[in-house]
Amino acid sequence: MDKQIENAMNKLINTEIWSSNLYLAMQVFFERNGFPVLSSWLQLQSRGNMERVHAIMHLLYHQGGTTDIAPQEGHMPEWRNSTEALNRLVEQEQNVQRDVKSFLFAVHYLDKDLYTSIRHLYDDRPYIGNILLELMHILAEESQRRLPE
Repeated sequence: MDKQIENAMNKLINTEIWSSNLYLAMQVFFERNGFPVLSSWLQLQSRGNMERVHAIMHLLYHQGGTTDIAPQEGHMPEWRNSTEALNRLVEQEQNVQRDVKSFLFAVHYLDKDLYTSIRHLYDDRPYIGNILLELMHILAEESQRRLPE
């Protein structure tokens, strides 16, 4: 397996693991703050991330590569309010989308089969991510807007 592809796949695996952990921390935060629907959605996101981790690891092994899972350093952030947590969620969604696009761009010309397999794992993610990003931006802006006194 090409080392560049193996490194890129490992970066994607670690991005997904970090995101999964962040989504779990956010799930707890929003559950505690009375947002059960958002909390449930975050739990589903976390599960989806780990499903992709397993699928990418499977592809990596079958291509002759090895998995390099980085240690999770530090602790999960604590948010002062829902707006701060939503802003972090938007930022994380953007980071994941950027990493996936970078990976797909890099591997597109090197390994068409792998490109197709990984792209298939993310087919619905950008759509969901874009809708979420738009909603989170609207909510964050609305909560920061001050009405005239």
